Amino acid sequence: MTSNEMLAAYEMLSELTGTMLDAARQGEWDHLAALERRCQGHVGDLMKATPVPLNETEQRSRVAIIRAILKNDAQIRALTEPRLHELQQRLSMNRTGQRGVEAYGAQRA
Repeated sequence: MTSNEMLAAYEMLSELTGTMLDAARQGEWDHLAALERRCQGHVGDLMKATPVPLNETEQRSRVAIIRAILKNDAQIRALTEPRLHELQQRLSMNRTGQRGVEAYGAQRA
């Protein structure tokens, strides 16, 4: 992988996290999950790539792109964490209700 290819991969990741942020803002949770899987693939590719030496300008570009990615990630988390908490509460209520039904059914038998 050349330095240009590596920077392009980071830029693609930045664009993808921007799209993920848009999906989170619009509450498109299924689309967000699909985008997250794509994002994981790109991150995996970057992790597997042999490190490439960067000149000072390229290094600054990479740092700026990573900061944009991290900013998008923080905003996505801020939007998704309340939704995850809500889902956890619903699952907990469903489990509690199921236990009540099971306990009541066991007593009647």
